[in-house]
Amino acid sequence: MIRLTNTEHWLIEQARLSPNRTAIYTSDEKINYSNLLEQSFAAAGYLSSVGIKDGDNVCILSDHRYQFWILVNALWFLGAVPVPLNSRNTKEEIDWQIKHVEAKHLIILSTPLEVKNVNRIMLENFDFQTNSITEANILHSSFYTPHSSLILFTSGSTGKPKAVVHTFKSLYESVKAMDSSFSLSSNNLWLASLPLYHIGGFMILVRSLLAGCGVAFPDNLKHESIIEVSNYFNPTHVSFVSTTIKKFIEDDSEPNTNLKHVFLGGGPLSPEICSQAVDAGFPIVKVYGSTETCSMVAALKSTDIYIRPNSVGFALSREIKIIIKDEVESKGQSRYSSGGNLLISSPTLFKKYYNDESSTNSKIVDGFYHTGDYGWLDKEGYLYIESRREDIIITGGENVSAKDVEEALL
Repeated sequence: MIRLTNTEHWLIEQARLSPNRTAIYTSDEKINYSNLLEQSFAAAGYLSSVGIKDGDNVCILSDHRYQFWILVNALWFLGAVPVPLNSRNTKEEIDWQIKHVEAKHLIILSTPLEVKNVNRIMLENFDFQTNSITEANILHSSFYTPHSSLILFTSGSTGKPKAVVHTFKSLYESVKAMDSSFSLSSNNLWLASLPLYHIGGFMILVRSLLAGCGVAFPDNLKHESIIEVSNYFNPTHVSFVSTTIKKFIEDDSEPNTNLKHVFLGGGPLSPEICSQAVDAGFPIVKVYGSTETCSMVAALKSTDIYIRPNSVGFALSREIKIIIKDEVESKGQSRYSSGGNLLISSPTLFKKYYNDESSTNSKIVDGFYHTGDYGWLDKEGYLYIESRREDIIITGGENVSAKDVEEALL
């Protein structure tokens, strides 16, 4: 259950509601919500002193560490917009992304990187714990839900990466939708098991904050670290991609005793892998979503995996509408069929693509996001994804999935 009112900065309200509840677990320390607030204020004070202000887009280049979350909250206090960058990108890709979002500042919490035309803020050795500062000592911005809260780059699998802009409202609505299906609780413990510069990893942190629960950080995202932290902290909720759960099965690893849900997404999922994981005792939930939809908008629970192995489930909440739209036009009106383009209407949708009005207008039409995916709905509303729309081959008037061609060739 989400108790926050969404009328003020989330961390300020959560620290008031649950000051002594542990917010962050690492192999070395535990940080409660009161401490997390203090450290975020301290970081905000420092970032303000080096020139970051309300409305700035601020890029973050960070290793997988909890201080990333402190920086995000610090930027939110200042009214700045965090732009997490993929630490595996090339210098040229990072240069382009910084320029594209018109960022004047780059916070580096990892290996130093030489970047031109931007204020580099090196925080590798910044002491977050002893730079104590209180709310009264900084002038933080007002909180309002339409304010941009995050810019994330897409993977660029279908071309140049796009900068997806979310608001506090879309992030909050995403957690609400998940709460309606999975009853989030302050007693949950999430595992920060995905890269924080992707929407799946970032939303783990947002869910834990809004639910008032903890999140455990592994030292890195290598398989050995994930297993180690799972065994040590015994999380209730984790998010994996298929390669991770495949390794668990291959290693004959057993799920930790407190595990309630394993959210599995990030691309096409093998029904065989899912069923094997369920057989091994993992409470698998197949999910479907994207950066633009603020992570998952549809889910298939373990109980349905054997019944509908090829489905990705149904909408998380009544506010999320999923429809299939046929491409064939009849008298100027689109007609609907059992298969076609997947469109989504949801309060979790992104605001726009930054600096790309043309793509924004082509993707959001009449309140529906045109996903670029091709699929169908069964009579009970379960969603099935066939392939990316960009991967559809049209031959002799027929739609052929590139995925099917690849499988036939293999």
